[in-house]
Amino acid sequence: MANILDRFNKSVIGTKGRIADYSSIISSKGDFKRVVDINTIILSWNNILLTPTRSYTFDPEYGCDLYKMVFEPADDLTIEKIKDEIINKIQRYDNRAIITNIDVVFLSNMKGFSLSLKVEYKGEESELNVIIDEILYAKYMEAV
Repeated sequence: MANILDRFNKSVIGTKGRIADYSSIISSKGDFKRVVDINTIILSWNNILLTPTRSYTFDPEYGCDLYKMVFEPADDLTIEKIKDEIINKIQRYDNRAIITNIDVVFLSNMKGFSLSLKVEYKGEESELNVIIDEILYAKYMEAV
């Protein structure tokens, strides 16, 4: 049993200064998909932004309260609140990369907004796109 655990830990940690993790997406081989480098951070940040605060039993402060802003006015003040929430939570839970830009666009067909975060990690750039809308809000409220 220890051999399996050792093999798993070696494959997750990464090699030569690379960070790695596994996504809940199943690969063509039937295994969880392995993500490395900046994609590991994108996956982590996506989890932080989509997890409602107080929903994770072992760390009630983990997560983000973006869903609470779905029905706020579509104005500059709300955009600043959204950006502050993102920056504060990302800095608190996973500050391995730098946010170079945050774009917030309010949805025209329903209540909510889309987020586009530009991310930089060791010279590599990527983008995280998240949509927070009234459907997601309703799912959170059902769970409470």
